[in-house]
Amino acid sequence: MDIARYSGGPRERRGILVLDEPKVSESRLFEEWEGIRGIFRPEIVARLAMVIHREGKTDQIIGEMSAQERESVEAVVEHSRLNLIRPTRRPSEAFFDVLRILLVHWFRKSCPLTSKELGEQAGFSYPTISAALEKLEPWLTRHSDRRVELRSFPKDAWFKLVAQSEKVRSSQGYADRSGRPRPPEILLGRLQELGRDDIGVSGVLGARHYLPGLDLIGTPRLDLVVHAKQGGGGNEFLRRLDPALKPAERGEVPQVMIHTLHRPASFFQTQDTGTIWADEVECLLDLHEMRLESQALEFAEHLSPKAKP
Repeated sequence: MDIARYSGGPRERRGILVLDEPKVSESRLFEEWEGIRGIFRPEIVARLAMVIHREGKTDQIIGEMSAQERESVEAVVEHSRLNLIRPTRRPSEAFFDVLRILLVHWFRKSCPLTSKELGEQAGFSYPTISAALEKLEPWLTRHSDRRVELRSFPKDAWFKLVAQSEKVRSSQGYADRSGRPRPPEILLGRLQELGRDDIGVSGVLGARHYLPGLDLIGTPRLDLVVHAKQGGGGNEFLRRLDPALKPAERGEVPQVMIHTLHRPASFFQTQDTGTIWADEVECLLDLHEMRLESQALEFAEHLSPKAKP
């Protein structure tokens, strides 16, 4: 509707809707397209087109498009993926955000938190925080002053988070198809030169920062956590790290993995070298994501101040 309104202005404009990896079936999309033909004036329909983009290529085009417009689709998709930010957050995400925040404080042996402090750090309202805490009740200690903290590692809740980690963290991989990918350490050096305070290093490099003796050989990829502050946090900085990096296609091994952090509190830590590190929980999630299960267990046991998971 928005594109049709734009295309129906006083000037003759073209409106092209690009659907990148849509969840809706093609048959349903064709039905929707046919449905609008009976609503809009023919001259408006003639200015509209819809592109279905799947698995790194244009799969279907509905409507008329010029050769130049067809050629521009890949650039539009790449730009959108590089700058993808979820503008809103659902209350259902609060459970995982509260879990991550409580774990950060538990790992760091911080003081218990009030619901108000949790709300400020997570970015959710009091009722939403309370509902999340109810789900975490089996692993909580509630103090007389109403502050809360974890009393043990919430194993069941944790593996629910691990199972949905990619979705919860808005993860996106980037691959170098030039045939000569740069090592993660080189990319890290370039990141340090950017002087960004909203990007934290996680993954294997981050885990080694918190536990230098972690049993790991090599660095399979560079994991970065981008703190999306007030709608910011786009991934355009990747061009400065390496112009060859492109959004990874399904099944493609990424050299860089970007995770987006949407809550107000980042819990980043800064080192004298200028490196900014993502929190311990983000690093632990990355180890699970890379199927480094024994290292993830070792890392969690090292961090846990009380019970071992």
